[in-house]
Amino acid sequence: MPHFSFTRISPLHNSRIASSLCVLVLILFIVPAVCFGYGFHDALNYGNTVNVVSIRSAALVGIRVFGSEGATAVLLNPASLANVNSFNMTASTSSIAWNEEVVDSTSTIKRSGTGIGSLTGAVAFRAGPGLVIGAGVAKVSDHQYTGTHFLPDDPAHPGIDIVEMLDADGGLWEAVGGASWSFNDNFSAGVSAGLRFGEVSYEYVYDEKYTPYIDSTYSWSWDASEACYHLGFLLADDELSAGVCYTSGSSDHYYSRISIAGRARAEHIGNSTMGFEGEIIDPLNNNFFIGKLSIETPIQDNMNMYAGVGFNEGENMNRVGLAFSVGGNYQMGRVRIDCALSHSGRSRKSTSFPNEYSDFVDDSWTHFCIGLQYVI
Repeated sequence: MPHFSFTRISPLHNSRIASSLCVLVLILFIVPAVCFGYGFHDALNYGNTVNVVSIRSAALVGIRVFGSEGATAVLLNPASLANVNSFNMTASTSSIAWNEEVVDSTSTIKRSGTGIGSLTGAVAFRAGPGLVIGAGVAKVSDHQYTGTHFLPDDPAHPGIDIVEMLDADGGLWEAVGGASWSFNDNFSAGVSAGLRFGEVSYEYVYDEKYTPYIDSTYSWSWDASEACYHLGFLLADDELSAGVCYTSGSSDHYYSRISIAGRARAEHIGNSTMGFEGEIIDPLNNNFFIGKLSIETPIQDNMNMYAGVGFNEGENMNRVGLAFSVGGNYQMGRVRIDCALSHSGRSRKSTSFPNEYSDFVDDSWTHFCIGLQYVI
């Protein structure tokens, strides 16, 4: 179970400082975790789900059911492990650029940052005519955030007198093993299970400009280590495919999710495959919905191109979040290079720092992804 540790480094000599920190802690516990992106509240709550575990998934706007045709399927939809013919080994990573815009009636405050977005490694092999076994490890949620908030001591007399800063770092990882079984040429099922673990640390600084020292630094952290699992089914032939997959969650730091998808291959437009996926996050509770449309086109025998668009429900229902992605792969013998660019954004009503007010907040993030696969 997660635990929290709090360290007060310097005395709280001002009631205003104490009230700011109290509000910050209350946010951590009572603000509904109904938004997920790179921003202040997201760093404090569920973080941002890493939707680029597989580069193929990243290029197809984060789809999960058909998000991998190799070893990384063990982390998304283990039924797709059935696509591994003999042996597959995959490694991938991404860099991320994120942006937060706090908008009110008179101003817009922008914050941004860069960092490592994802890390994934997986391996799978065929153990029998219908059995494929795989294992993998990947970063599945990201809490990174660095933000600074300037505010006047007296709003009636503009001027920066107080500085608030929050630095968050860490996230959750999964290490799982699993298998898929093909009942016939058209139907396969898979399951994987393992450990979801990680640690997130925070440091909040409150500093009044007219004092010669930092007034207060407040540090805390939590860690988690718990079982997790994935389930999936695929029904497919040469023209049409459909599937469903489920990922378990936790009550504290990671949402469960279920995805249902279908796709069709169109011979008359260059054998392009068009697909759709609906994903429900935190089903039977919050029921956040994400819709995804994707297309994949073979350019040559050894090259494919991908693209996708998506939308998601926001806390501010007048400002639905959007996403788009592009990518491709190139096969060189037994080695395949995958790359993708994935951009997502959403709007929320929640304010950011305790002493900051807004009409709405726009969060956006872009992953630049690259991966290698060794295929036999």
